[in-house]
Amino acid sequence: MLKAIKNIPRRAKRAMGFSIRGLYAAFSKEEAIKLELVSLIILLIILFFVPWPFWKKVVLVIAFLGIPLTELINSALEDICDLVSPEFNEKVRDAKDKGSAAVLVAIILGILVLVGLIALPF
Repeated sequence: MLKAIKNIPRRAKRAMGFSIRGLYAAFSKEEAIKLELVSLIILLIILFFVPWPFWKKVVLVIAFLGIPLTELINSALEDICDLVSPEFNEKVRDAKDKGSAAVLVAIILGILVLVGLIALPF
């Protein structure tokens, strides 16, 4: 038990390395991730100048963070599909389309949150 507790920092460091490698792979290969992260940075810059309460800014950033998060999951799903079945397969196409639909839902959710926050009087 004590050994497992002592290994937590080392395991956390390894896990962080895997995560950074995954972010680098996604950022270097996926144009959609680049676009979404640049859009998020632009949103943060704009929010710096918008005279909204802090809670509105936080809610909007959390909602828009769902877009690149969903894109990362979609990209991982597409990579696995390509590995398992490099040739055309209807089920693989459907799986990829569902991942793409999840990204679309995340984008729509972000837009709805933005519209709702703009409409709120406080």
